[in-house]
Amino acid sequence: MNYLLIFESTHHVMKAEKLLLAAGFRLDIISTPKEISSACGLSIRMKPENTDLEMVRLVLTENGLTFNIHEKK
Repeated sequence: MNYLLIFESTHHVMKAEKLLLAAGFRLDIISTPKEISSACGLSIRMKPENTDLEMVRLVLTENGLTFNIHEKK
């Protein structure tokens, strides 16, 4: 299972990537599955075993980013 972070735009994905990498998170940028969203073509994939979702939320919301989290197998 993975967490997918879904954003409104590619610009937000890139900003989130920079912020999360600076905070020490491991992540991948992937194409957003069409069954989840058509709003943005990219999303961030993170593995649950090395992801503190509360810290992810804190880092991103403190920097003005809105997003949704989906669990994906």
